[in-house]
Amino acid sequence: MALENFFVPSKVWKGGGPFPHVLVLLSEYEEFRAYARAHAELLSQYGEQLGVIPERWLHSTVQGIHHALDAGQLDQLRGALRDELVGMQPFRVQLGPVWPGVTAVTVAVYPEDGMAALNDRVRAAAERAPGISLRRKEAKYRAHASLAYARADFPDRDLNRALRALRPPRVDVTIDRVHLVNQYQHPDLGYYTWDVVDEVRLG
Repeated sequence: MALENFFVPSKVWKGGGPFPHVLVLLSEYEEFRAYARAHAELLSQYGEQLGVIPERWLHSTVQGIHHALDAGQLDQLRGALRDELVGMQPFRVQLGPVWPGVTAVTVAVYPEDGMAALNDRVRAAAERAPGISLRRKEAKYRAHASLAYARADFPDRDLNRALRALRPPRVDVTIDRVHLVNQYQHPDLGYYTWDVVDEVRLG
């Protein structure tokens, strides 16, 4: 098996963004930052092959919008998000284990139903704001987080074995808020950054 370069031309954003996204900022959870640190030494051994995500940029994407919005559209999206999420209660998820995916080193999020329901509500909010175009909804929402993105194609057998041997305890967190951000893509660094537009609490 092999990891494939995440930053192929078809996935590279024109101008690097920013594009609005709704994220769970896992960087705000100390228990998840510690979980990521438990993998940092191993992942750092892969140098230029992996873009290891710094702690402050750890996240799980709820929904991306892959085009720019003007200030009025952002304001309408903020209001729609508050309306949709006020009726949703916080929920618990377990994060882990970690394994190489197709293009990234990913963290499982379980159970997936809470994150799937969150995605449904965020998509409904985006569809209420004029001029927003969403990518086609997948048959099943796959909740996950990432610790690193592949910056080149390379065999992942040794990395896979090392991750399975490392296997720190999984962590539980309560998802009680999301953030609307303007997200930037940095192929040269191998990860994403953002500016926060708004925090929206569940319930």
